[in-house]
Amino acid sequence: MADDKQLDHLIGVLYETALDPSLWKVAIGLCGQYAGGVDGHLLTMSKKTDTVISAILAGIAYPDKSNTDYIDYFGSIDPRIKYFCQGAVDEWRRCIEVNNPHFVKHNEFYQDFFMSYGARYSMTGRIDESTDQYTILSIIRAVGQQQFDATEQQAAQRFSGHLQRALRLQQHTRHLHNKIELGAMAIDALAFAILIVDDKGSILHLNIGAERLLNSKISDLACITGKLCAGDPIDKSRLAALILAATGNPAVGGAMLLNGEQPRQVFITPLPAASPFGKDWQTPLALVLVIEADNTLSTLKLLGKLYNLTPAELRVASALLAGDSPENYAQQAGVSQNTVRTQLISLFRKTDTRRQSELVAVLSRVPPLQD
Repeated sequence: MADDKQLDHLIGVLYETALDPSLWKVAIGLCGQYAGGVDGHLLTMSKKTDTVISAILAGIAYPDKSNTDYIDYFGSIDPRIKYFCQGAVDEWRRCIEVNNPHFVKHNEFYQDFFMSYGARYSMTGRIDESTDQYTILSIIRAVGQQQFDATEQQAAQRFSGHLQRALRLQQHTRHLHNKIELGAMAIDALAFAILIVDDKGSILHLNIGAERLLNSKISDLACITGKLCAGDPIDKSRLAALILAATGNPAVGGAMLLNGEQPRQVFITPLPAASPFGKDWQTPLALVLVIEADNTLSTLKLLGKLYNLTPAELRVASALLAGDSPENYAQQAGVSQNTVRTQLISLFRKTDTRRQSELVAVLSRVPPLQD
């Protein structure tokens, strides 16, 4: 079994893969070497069909072509899969326990694939599983080497928990990146200019409309040293004060009118709770919307834009903001209470709230336009 220094290095590389997936081949190779093998093969399998979803071969002793051959055909006839996948998470099993020399001599997988690439023994552990898939790592030894024993099984168990956490961290990181990308795509698709700023006015994100506005020669707004600023001194002070209020505690939204060559409405509101840009651990952020003065936008329409609400959900939101109850609204609107409850549940989901009082508080943050 390898030493603790080698294990520390392996664990470090495993956690680095959460941020840099290109390191997986290196990490799998280190796992294989630490457990006494010459290569490693990480497989994600479908629970329903026992077929390969994805495969990563370290490629230390065996060429990438062997991984392609495995995915294309030999994975479907691999006699080890059923036995290995029946084990518990963090349990390591050896192929010799199920496949004896006579079986290996007459088996297509071993003769036409595994041994043709110079491999002979494998030790496989069930690393992680979810509702629809599981992940296993196979450590490989070459022809001429001894079979794996209990010492190598213990070595594999020393890193398998870290490998599981690295896989889950990568999935979580990928999910966060996807949410941020989708959020950025959504605000880019809106017709008016949107920016996300911190309490000092530093621009953290802006959509295409905002980029065009700031680059316009006749715009009263500009980006100076990375911060959103108004050209007029009075407007500059008002804008800074509104951004500070929207990122304060409690956070309060506001709005103003820029009186330039082309008058514009500017809404500044605390970043919606459902936004992928907002996290509990980071500095409070504000959402800045800039709209041409002749393209007026009511508070109700602004709510719809911010939270992607349907017309029916907007009507429910408007009633709640006016102090009406869901039951009274259902009666006045001539719809069933079940329909209103369904719309209310959708409002909770879209605004990341759980109770009616929280929902009203979030919706109330969107400011009316003031002169």
